[in-house]
Amino acid sequence: MYGRDYAEKELRFEASGGLMHYSLVMRDKETDSYWSLMSGEALAGELEGERLVELPVGIKTQWKDWVAEHPDTLVLSVEGVEHEERNHYEEYFKSDEGFRGSTAEDDRLPTKAPIFSFQLDGRPYAVPFSAIESGAAFRAGDEWVFAYRSPGAAIMHSTVAFRSKGEGFEQRDGAWHHLPSGARFDPVAGAFEARAPGVNPLNGFDTFWFNWSMNHPDSMILAGSE
Repeated sequence: MYGRDYAEKELRFEASGGLMHYSLVMRDKETDSYWSLMSGEALAGELEGERLVELPVGIKTQWKDWVAEHPDTLVLSVEGVEHEERNHYEEYFKSDEGFRGSTAEDDRLPTKAPIFSFQLDGRPYAVPFSAIESGAAFRAGDEWVFAYRSPGAAIMHSTVAFRSKGEGFEQRDGAWHHLPSGARFDPVAGAFEARAPGVNPLNGFDTFWFNWSMNHPDSMILAGSE
């Protein structure tokens, strides 16, 4: 998720109808610039080369879980239809192929391997979901990264991730802790205890390997606790 404010303008986005490496390209109405959804960078137009600010606020979940927590949620209807009985993504999720039969050019991971992806200090990283079930800590450049997914979580559930300098994170007594502060990670809340100075949310998003690797061929894969 990206902020819409740029250079004292509030940009309004719409789908451009184009794809780049099988990723959506958006167009803003104010400057007629075209933006990669995968990188947040303007590919063409008045703001070519500029980047939007990524916001760590996106939540991806299932409707049944969302409405249980927010029963007063309003649902947008399109021509009076609030939902369709058919799940158009069911076959796509079951397939080993990417969008329209595409396959990953980078075979370090399977084409449809679900990953948590992020950039840190200008370098792209990918972490397979299988490596972060119940949590895992990784060294990424000069920082430590902690990423967590609940065991058996559905693919549409969001990964939670944090970054920290210094000693990083450690699992002990069945729980993850931030070493400098001693703060414990609460898997239900998806956050560390309030007394965790130095722990910051890590911007990133969940996607498939073929999509991320085609847009970031120089990605480093973090595949196990370090």
